[in-house]
Amino acid sequence: MSGYAIAGFSGYIISYTVIALGLYFGLRIAKII
Repeated sequence: MSGYAIAGFSGYIISYTVIALGLYFGLRIAKII
C-alpha cells in the first residue's frame, strides 16, 4: 500500500515538473522568437 502511494506521488511530481519545464522553456522560446 505504502509503496503504491509513493510510486503514484513520485509520478505526480515528475509529471508536474515536466509540465512546468515545458511552460518555462516555451515562454523563453516565445520571447526569443
